[in-house]
Amino acid sequence: RSKSGTRAAPLGKMANMRRYYILLLLLSLLQGGQCVPNHLEESASPYLRQHLCNPVEWYPWGKEAFEKARETHKPIFLSIGYSTCHWCHVMARESFENPNIAELINRWFVAIKVDREELPHIDRRFQRIYRAVRKRSGGWPLTVFLTEEGLPFFIATYLPPEEGYGEKGLRDLVPYYGRLYAEHPEKARKRARAIMRLAKRKPPVTKSAGKAMAQRVVARLWERFDRRYGGWGRRPKFPQSATLRLLADIARATGDERAKRMYRQTLKAMADGGLYDQIDGGFFRYCADRAWQMPHFEKMLYTNAELLALYAQAFRRDGIGRYKAVVNETVQAVNRLLGTPEGLWRGASDAESGGREGGYYLMRRRACEKALERAGFAPKEAGAVLDFLDIKAEGNFDSEYAQPRRTGRRPPPRFEAAKAVLRRLRAGRPKPFVDGKILTSWNGMWIASLFNSADLNATFSGTAERGYRALVRRVSDGKGGLRHQWMPGEGAMGEGLLEDYAYLIDAALSGYARTFQASYLAEADRWAKRALALFYEGDGKWRMAADTPDLADADDRYYTSALSTMIGGLKRLALLRDNLRYARVATESLRALEPLLRAEPERYPEAIRVRLYGPARVVKAPADKLRRAREALARRHPFWVQKAHEGEGWTLCGAGRCFAHAQTLEVLERRVSGAKPSF
Repeated sequence: RSKSGTRAAPLGKMANMRRYYILLLLLSLLQGGQCVPNHLEESASPYLRQHLCNPVEWYPWGKEAFEKARETHKPIFLSIGYSTCHWCHVMARESFENPNIAELINRWFVAIKVDREELPHIDRRFQRIYRAVRKRSGGWPLTVFLTEEGLPFFIATYLPPEEGYGEKGLRDLVPYYGRLYAEHPEKARKRARAIMRLAKRKPPVTKSAGKAMAQRVVARLWERFDRRYGGWGRRPKFPQSATLRLLADIARATGDERAKRMYRQTLKAMADGGLYDQIDGGFFRYCADRAWQMPHFEKMLYTNAELLALYAQAFRRDGIGRYKAVVNETVQAVNRLLGTPEGLWRGASDAESGGREGGYYLMRRRACEKALERAGFAPKEAGAVLDFLDIKAEGNFDSEYAQPRRTGRRPPPRFEAAKAVLRRLRAGRPKPFVDGKILTSWNGMWIASLFNSADLNATFSGTAERGYRALVRRVSDGKGGLRHQWMPGEGAMGEGLLEDYAYLIDAALSGYARTFQASYLAEADRWAKRALALFYEGDGKWRMAADTPDLADADDRYYTSALSTMIGGLKRLALLRDNLRYARVATESLRALEPLLRAEPERYPEAIRVRLYGPARVVKAPADKLRRAREALARRHPFWVQKAHEGEGWTLCGAGRCFAHAQTLEVLERRVSGAKPSF
């Protein structure tokens, strides 16, 4: 039986990762090696199972490991990563599979492996500490040395086995800090206390100097904006979807030209460059260069969920046909790569395939020419396609390999047919590994984006509805709550986290906005009540998980903050369910964040967006009237929510009161024109 108490599937029906685990053992034996499983043997996590045969005596995060540390008075070597992480694989090959490095870790430390997707709240705790100590963004793998009580006294990301990359190597660090803890444990604890004080320090609060918050955040983002290539910073370049959503709303609400330029230029750069898979569709996680040309080849469900909704919104706003194609191709790509037979979506695919990073995706010009010519393309036609995609004989990525990207405004004739040929060429290669976990939070994000893009393609709504029902069926815990993930062949496991409830509420509300089915609204209401009971501490403070003291934050660094998403969901539900408690909690939560939003508004774009443009009005009308007016409402009143009711005519309400009624939308608009909502 699995840890969730559900019976595991028979061998013939086991999930991909269970088969992977068995194959790992068999391969080790066939190659003459001997796999001696460590303490990860019972884990369902694909990432932890990848480390099952390491000579490092890994434990999963939990009571057993911490008891071992206390009994032996050893510090803890904590390594956080995930199964499709390239640098996690590199560190594993260099160090965790190295018997000499493993022996040092085992001698001086109790080693713990954490899957950041399985325990995102643990990851966020230490990423926050890393940023405070190192003064830069964190990442994976994250390496932390902890006291036996669990306090960090050293923190880094990737570490080489020997000194390099500006860091000491594990061969030196492990015995140095191991001896420090063994001989002078109070020095390590003193260092840990200093690190925790630094991590808890709040930024100084600055006043907006008379500027509105929207103007202030635009000014701060404009200072850091890459005016040549779009995006922020130099390298690596991440999509920063929450920032782009905020800029889109500011541009729509105020007409700010700088917001408009940052939003439009960055969207175009991402869609035309290497971040977007020009052959298969869908987005990679980030680019390693400033110009959006050289991607890191992971494809994450959450990255594509956030960008899908952004490009659908951009198409509605600007009518750029290319963006509609991006939306359709992205959905097809995610369904092909990450979709499951029952209509759910796995979490991510690896950057590596065929023994090299980007092995599945990179192209060689001569092989492409041959494939196109076999498919009936004249040499000149094939050359035009490959030139447009920047697939050069000398390559543009590594040696003769090229990463496709668009080099002109208009594709050559028969471009779509040529892409199909190149897609088939790729299909014969070894495919990247796909992590088999079904995460509640990331599936909720993807389902919400499908609903929110369904006006571009009517099939998306049906796909989203099937996915939502399958997800709820799989991750409901039978007691009115949620599980964090579901593994084929293993069942649902892990108590639901704040992010699971926040994104599932968003999916349900997006489903209601698309279909006006009352069941979506009732379920969003049920998840919200459960989330308040599990995670809300009062005074605007939320925990990330029911069993942790760690408070949730509004940082959108990795993907949109669960806390900000929950606050936005409560603001919508307050209007749709006439629930003043939801409105009060949302207000309390934003008030608690206010000092941070004023000090560093560019770090918390979704919280800013919810504060400024979270809905303050709900328009009520019969469902058929709302459907007919959907386009007009989206264009003229993008920040209203819509509720179907049985009565005649149109009514406009705020939280707890209604202030206009009319028989037509046009008359209602005249009656409320000039009235400002209070945020």
